[in-house]
Amino acid sequence: MVDIGEEKLMELFVDTLHKCGLNTLKMSDEYIAYSIFEEFDIGATSFLHMNTLSRLRASNMIDDKIVHKSSDLRNKYFHLQHGDQWNIESIKRSNEWMEVLKLSDEIKTLLVT
Repeated sequence: MVDIGEEKLMELFVDTLHKCGLNTLKMSDEYIAYSIFEEFDIGATSFLHMNTLSRLRASNMIDDKIVHKSSDLRNKYFHLQHGDQWNIESIKRSNEWMEVLKLSDEIKTLLVT
């Protein structure tokens, strides 16, 4: 198993967040499906995991607020996976998906400030 350094881990964390956000809704259905159901799904599993968030926090790359919000994002996303909103139309219209998309955007904003 290859250990990923903190800088690369941070890059993958940020890349994961970029796969999910309100801007995604402007894209085609195929792009939305691939970005959220494939790319973000993989990233949420690995790079929004508490082990990853703890490593990034210990390296001072993210703060406690980002850890909390990222963990919340992961939980909300996986909750949607097990319900009847696991489809493109729900991503475009449901309040629960809007929360996920907005939370991802909020975390990205916190990374910049």
